[in-house]
Amino acid sequence: MRIQEGTETPRKGKGTGQPSSRQFGVSFAGTGWCIVADRYVVTAHHILNDMKARLPKDKFVVFTAPGNGNRAYHFPVKGFVVEDPSSDLAILELGPAATAGQHVPAVPVTFARPPDGSRVLTFGFPAPVIQSVSLDRNGDYVAGRSKFLLKGHANEGIVAAQYDFGPDWAFEFNVAWHHGESGGPIFLHQPLAAFAVMQLYRNVESPHGVVAGPHVGRSLAAIQGQLASCGATVV
Repeated sequence: MRIQEGTETPRKGKGTGQPSSRQFGVSFAGTGWCIVADRYVVTAHHILNDMKARLPKDKFVVFTAPGNGNRAYHFPVKGFVVEDPSSDLAILELGPAATAGQHVPAVPVTFARPPDGSRVLTFGFPAPVIQSVSLDRNGDYVAGRSKFLLKGHANEGIVAAQYDFGPDWAFEFNVAWHHGESGGPIFLHQPLAAFAVMQLYRNVESPHGVVAGPHVGRSLAAIQGQLASCGATVV
């Protein structure tokens, strides 16, 4: 969840010393996944500010929905270990869970380049409709009075193509994903490990104009050193 600081408006009315009203923008920007349990999360850089540099005043909260159940628990993001717009990858550092006893398990990673036709599994969270969100005056998320349906979405397909973009390696897939799933992991079946991150789609010129083309993910090899430094499990 991205929480954007808005304007502060003085309240009108009788009396003095009335506090001003602060407004915030709230959205589910993308999907993250854990490489070190309860500590580091990988996602796509572009979700932080629509492909632009992150705004320092923005706040981010990571949610987990154990068992894809009806309750979501949150972890505040306290740091940004990697912000790499060139590869569209980022690593976030989590603060302690707001609810005692909640955890985010880690998944292993691989820097393999599977051949075209390899089976893959994607997992992300399509951005839900937000009915209400409760924040305090500082813009920090308050649990218990918010209404949104957060459900994970799995899909299966193959590596359809791949390209060498200099220092980065990109894959295209026959799997489509929804808004909100950007940043989610793309897994190989053997070994079961994340090897790429869901990012964008490639535009295709057609007789009817430019249309959305194949969906593209970046190899985790682009941040191999940073993942190792964070303590990710590599298989």
